[in-house]
Amino acid sequence: MPKVPSAQLVLEGAYRAFCRHGFRRTTMSDIVEESRLSRPTVYKYAGTKDEVFATIVRTGLERAAAAAERAVAEAGTAEEKVLGVLTVKLEVAIRLWQDSPTHAYELLAAASAHTPEPVGAYMDHLARLLTDALAEAVPGTARQAAEVLLTFTRGLEDDLRDVEAARRDLGTGVQMITRGALGRPSAPA
Repeated sequence: MPKVPSAQLVLEGAYRAFCRHGFRRTTMSDIVEESRLSRPTVYKYAGTKDEVFATIVRTGLERAAAAAERAVAEAGTAEEKVLGVLTVKLEVAIRLWQDSPTHAYELLAAASAHTPEPVGAYMDHLARLLTDALAEAVPGTARQAAEVLLTFTRGLEDDLRDVEAARRDLGTGVQMITRGALGRPSAPA
């Protein structure tokens, strides 16, 4: 079995510590304990608590942005592209809620407060992907429709007690909003 790099062990341990204790209550000692590495090794790769948190957020958002791009590349219709991008966004929140049901709100708020540039860049990237997906059909309102879709998805992320309902509601909402934005009548139920 290949050896896991220490930097990765530190990030994984820090993620577990943040999930267990929340952002405010997590200490470097918690990260050392979760990483199962020496204190000097953890400090070498983590720096400060804020730095390791920023690295976790940035890495997670980079992975999510790449997954959203793949979803667009693999989809056929504008509606499928939109659903693919927003499914990636929703799944990021679902994972955090599953990993840290007690501290998910706090961690999401900390990500926005402590890493506003990467969070803003990620949201802008998703908005561009959505706008591009809708632009051919509705060039004049594509950006506005993208913003409505992102707002709708953020609303779903606020209550993830029933993950399957959130996923189902995402599909239904995307269908309703994109069909309205694209000016296509929806099929009778």
